[in-house]
Amino acid sequence: MKKSLNLNKFAENGTLSIFVNSEQEPMGILIPLKQWSKIAPSVDKNCELHRLMEQLTFKPIFERSLKEQENWLCPEIEQVETANLQQGLYNIYQDDKYCTSKDLFIHQYTDHRELVKVDAETGHTQTIKRNF
Repeated sequence: MKKSLNLNKFAENGTLSIFVNSEQEPMGILIPLKQWSKIAPSVDKNCELHRLMEQLTFKPIFERSLKEQENWLCPEIEQVETANLQQGLYNIYQDDKYCTSKDLFIHQYTDHRELVKVDAETGHTQTIKRNF
């Protein structure tokens, strides 16, 4: 007699499930793809499971929402920003509090920040405020 298993009920509730044999011994685990993003940080990135799940759950960047893109890129951006500061460079960004016009930017150094005004035509920068 063949036994069948309807995976639709597992997919609907989206939770991890353990498969057991007739003696109730664990035989395997069903990991819904929706759950992978929560589990992934605790799984070794070099193991076969991680590589397989990344392939199955990969979504090209242009198919992602803006929030998904931000979440996906944020760790990489943070690494680059940290490397910049360690190399004596600075990071540039804008915020709503200090950058009240499109030509104002913040230069973030390891030990201070500067509010600068940039001339779009010449690229010349003028420091407006330091250590704020």
